Amino acid sequence: MGEIPITAMETLHFDVIIVGAGPAGLATACHLRTLGAEQGRDLAVCVLEKGARVGSHLLSGALLDPRALAALVPEWAEREHGEDAVPLESPVLEESLWLLTPERAHPLPLPRGWRHDHCRMVSLGNLCRWLARRATQQGVEIFPGFAAAAPLWEGERLVGVVSGPLGLDQAGQPKAGFQPGISLRAPITVLAEGCRGFLSGQIIHRLGLATPGLANKNRSPQRYAIGIKELWETPGSRAGAVLHTLGWPLDAARQQAPHGGGFLYQPRANRTALGLVVDLNYKNPLFDPFLALQQWKNHPMIAPRLRSARLLGYGARTLSVGGWQSLPQMAFAGGLLVGDSAGLLNTATFQGIGNGLAAGRLAAETILAAFGQQDFSGPALQHYTQAVLHSPWGRALRAVRNVRPGFAAGLWPGLLNALWEKSVAGNSPWTFRWRRQDRDCLQAVRRDHRPTPSPELVHPTLDRATALACSGLHYEADQPVHLRLRDPDLPLTTGLHRFANPELRFCPAAVFAVSNRSDKKKLFRMHANHCLHCKCCDIKDPLDNIYWTLPQGGSGPDYQDM
Repeated sequence: MGEIPITAMETLHFDVIIVGAGPAGLATACHLRTLGAEQGRDLAVCVLEKGARVGSHLLSGALLDPRALAALVPEWAEREHGEDAVPLESPVLEESLWLLTPERAHPLPLPRGWRHDHCRMVSLGNLCRWLARRATQQGVEIFPGFAAAAPLWEGERLVGVVSGPLGLDQAGQPKAGFQPGISLRAPITVLAEGCRGFLSGQIIHRLGLATPGLANKNRSPQRYAIGIKELWETPGSRAGAVLHTLGWPLDAARQQAPHGGGFLYQPRANRTALGLVVDLNYKNPLFDPFLALQQWKNHPMIAPRLRSARLLGYGARTLSVGGWQSLPQMAFAGGLLVGDSAGLLNTATFQGIGNGLAAGRLAAETILAAFGQQDFSGPALQHYTQAVLHSPWGRALRAVRNVRPGFAAGLWPGLLNALWEKSVAGNSPWTFRWRRQDRDCLQAVRRDHRPTPSPELVHPTLDRATALACSGLHYEADQPVHLRLRDPDLPLTTGLHRFANPELRFCPAAVFAVSNRSDKKKLFRMHANHCLHCKCCDIKDPLDNIYWTLPQGGSGPDYQDM
């Protein structure tokens, strides 16, 4: 199959193009219009969103520091009630951290400064839909269902993007209702696609933004985690509880076991959000993150909270967890990286939404200054990078830089290292580095590798098909397959015999399957219409054989209240 054609028929001109309607992209748009109005500069701003609607692809725990919202929308507190109320949910009323063993739970201290008692629970999709309405009222043009398919270049300067075409069949040929891509050009393009962005990945690679160089000779490869989330209706539950766990079933003290943890939030009465976050540098090719989550829900501390519960939503998304060591250059000629496209998640407190909002504000201020000077070169935009690194939340990224890498030695060494880093405020005279990409950490299958046990399928345990039914998936039956294999033979040769097809387990959406044909040979299948756009396959495939390309705009999950 050929690549999806990118030829554009129409050209639209803007002052600023923002790719991605997440918190960082929308904060950039809103603050640009606010500052522009104050300075008498009317900038034409557009936002491209590949989801069918704003928020349909957004997934997070999620906890938000309201101070980050107040900096962007000073009057937000006046909008807690009424028709246009900010969709914040319960404040954190009680918070706890637990170390789990298979049958017991042991409380762990949660250091001050890493607690979330100042935060509010929120649905990230609902928050961004509210921000999108505000942006539209300010004059921002938002185009949902339009996926940015390719960057536009003049030499090494980014000058815009091309949106993907609509109405292609599986062979990549136009069908009835075909719409070619649109060329969108602007002096500045902001990449706010989230983790492992399709466009930002191409740009980072082309310009070498993540390559060790003069700015950071010791830059580490980016690191990732997979977050799998479920939303349940839980009659009788009260709002305000936040619970985090370490240990079982992700006991990092065991060889080949991954680092990660579980979370359970009660954002409002009768509602529970829960999930598991697993670092993707794990070694055991038989490990299954989805089954680990089902195990976790059956723990004696968790299962009672889900009695009589009804599943409302399911989804998965990768997170950039490389932290300070893995930050790319965030400014270049004609463009900026914001939010999780730049890897700005605080990997100790998991504060990413607030950092995204704050990064958007700094990006907007840099863009206004660039228009004032009419200078959109890389050096002119580097003010944004410096502003990020020297902001209070940017300095916090450096302060926690050694926390997550410390768990590579195991759970208890990781906890002791975290307490040390907290006690010295991150001023250790060393910095731990990530040495390998996540896919390179996976070992060939060995006798001592153990598969993740499959819990009995009784409430609240789910299978993948039941979970996917609550993710709002939508794909046209006849559209190009966006998951590709560089070598179609590898999954049933090296992938099968050396790694036991780990994609059957690390994918949370049952996209990949191996079946037996009538002639007793095996058949490898990809069910691309199951894809949640989590990007895990693009990250963890040990053969680097599976690659994620851009689906048709508007396809994929449609998360509700997630």
